[in-house]
Amino acid sequence: MSTTFERRDTARIMAAVALAASFTPSLLRRRRRDQAAVTVGAVVLGAGAGAVTEVAVLRLAERLGSESEARLAVAGIGAAATLAELPSSPSDLVAAVGTGARVAGIGALLGALAPVRERREPVDRVALAGAVALGASGWWAWKRTDPRRHRPRMTAYPPVGGAFLPTVSGGAGSAVPREGLDFEGTRFLACAVPAADIRALRPDGGPAVDPVRVFVGVGSAPTVQERARLAIDELERLGGLDRGRVVVWSATLRGFVNPVPLDAEEVLCRGDVASVCVQYWDRPTLAMPFKVPVARDTHRAVLAELAARLADRPHRPEVVVYGESLGAWASQEVFKDGGVAALDAAGVDRALWAGTPFFSGLRRAFQKDRVPRDERVALVSTRELLDADPAAARALRFAFLDRRVDPVVLFSGFDVLWRRPEWLDERLHEDGGPDGLRWVPGITFLQLVFDLLRATRWTSDLPQAAAHDYRVELPLAVNLALGHHLPPDAAQQLADRLIEREVARGARLRALRRGEPDPASATVPAPG
Repeated sequence: MSTTFERRDTARIMAAVALAASFTPSLLRRRRRDQAAVTVGAVVLGAGAGAVTEVAVLRLAERLGSESEARLAVAGIGAAATLAELPSSPSDLVAAVGTGARVAGIGALLGALAPVRERREPVDRVALAGAVALGASGWWAWKRTDPRRHRPRMTAYPPVGGAFLPTVSGGAGSAVPREGLDFEGTRFLACAVPAADIRALRPDGGPAVDPVRVFVGVGSAPTVQERARLAIDELERLGGLDRGRVVVWSATLRGFVNPVPLDAEEVLCRGDVASVCVQYWDRPTLAMPFKVPVARDTHRAVLAELAARLADRPHRPEVVVYGESLGAWASQEVFKDGGVAALDAAGVDRALWAGTPFFSGLRRAFQKDRVPRDERVALVSTRELLDADPAAARALRFAFLDRRVDPVVLFSGFDVLWRRPEWLDERLHEDGGPDGLRWVPGITFLQLVFDLLRATRWTSDLPQAAAHDYRVELPLAVNLALGHHLPPDAAQQLADRLIEREVARGARLRALRRGEPDPASATVPAPG
C-alpha cells in the first residue's frame, strides 16, 4: 500500500540557517557590500540544499512507509559521516559524499520542524526564480559599489622631475622605446631609486650609484623568446651584467612589480644591481590561472638567456629571482619538479617569493618534502620575520614569505565547498586570524572568495601588515633572504623610510589622477 507524504518547507528553514551562518567570521573583516553578497549566496545555497534534502527524505519515506523513520535514517547517516570525519578526507569523492551526508542530515532534522507546503511545483518555480533574481541583483549591487569602478586610469607613469634615470631602458639607443610600454612598464622604470636618494634612505649613508632597470612589454616583441632576448640585450647594453647582482622580477598579471622590494633591493645594494622584468600579459582577465603557463615560459626564457649570456664572461653577477602572488606561482613553476637542484641548474643564487598562491606546486612540494631541499630553503612567516630572523639565517638562499591568514596562500579552490581545509585549526588566531573561525559547507567557500577579492585589492595609500599586503615586511625580507644582513635596528629604520616613500608615491598618483599639480611630497622623505 503506497502512502503519499506531504512535502515540508525545509528549503526555507535551511535558507534561514544559512543566512545566520553567513555572518560567522572568516579570514578578513567584511565590508557591507561583501557581506550582502555572501549572505545572498548563502541563502541560495541553503535553500537549494534544503530542497534537495526534502526530495531525498520523501523518496526514502515512500520506501520505508514512514516519514519520521526516513528523517532519522538520513540524520543518522549524516551523523556517522561527521563522526568519521569524512568531510576532512583528502579524497575529493569521499569528502564530497561525507559533506553531502552531513548537510542532508541537518536538513532532515530541521525539516521535521518546518510547516507543510500547500503547493509544490508552482512554489518551486517561484522560489527558483526568486533565488536567481536575488543572486543576480546582489552581484550587480556589489559591482556597482566597487570603489575602483570609476577611477580614472593612467596610460604611463610620469617620472619624478620629468626625467628617467640614464641607467633605465627606453632611452637613446634603446631597442625598447618607452612609448611602447604601458603604465606598469613605465612605473617599473620611472621608480628606480637615484644614487642621491639611496644615500638619503640608508641609515648609514655611504657611496651609491644609479641602479639599472630593464622592462620589456608584450608589445615589444612578438614571441616569448624574442622578448627574453631583447631584455638581456638591453641589460647588457646598459652595463647591467657588470653589476654585482642581477634580479629577475616575475611580475603579476598585468606586469605589476611591487615597488617596495624593488626599492629595498636597490638601496641595500647601494645601486650596484640590475633589475629586469619581461611582461607576459597586459590586460585584466578573470582567467588568471590560465596565464601561468605563458608566465612560466617567459620566466624560464629570461633565465636561460641570462645564463647563456653570462657563461663566457669573466665576471658573473649573482643571479636573484623575486616573485609575488601570481608572479611567485609563475616563477616557481620553472623549478617545481627539481627543487633546489633545478634552482642550481638554472644558475639562481638566491630567490624570494612572497604570498605564494596555494596552487603553486613548488612551495607545497618543499613543505611536504616531495622534492630535494636543504638548509638554503626556508618557509618564513611574517610573524617570524618581525619577531626575529629564523634559525640558520646566514645559510638561507631561497625563502618563501607568507602570512597564515592570507586568503591567496590558503584558498585551495572549489574543494572548500565540500572539504574542511587543513589550515583551519585553533592556532590560526595566533597569526592574526579571527577567533571562532569555523568551516561551514558552502558558506566558508563564499566567504573565502570575497576574502580573496578583497585581499588582492590592497590600496596604495596605506600599506598594512594584513592579508595579501606584504609591503610592510618586504624590506626586512629582502634584507634577510637576499643576503644583506643589515642589523635589525637599521633594517627596521630603512623599512620605515621605504614605506613612507610608498605612501608618498600613492598620494602622488591619486593627485595626478585628479588632475592636480604634482605634489612635492612625492620626493624622498628626509631621514628622520
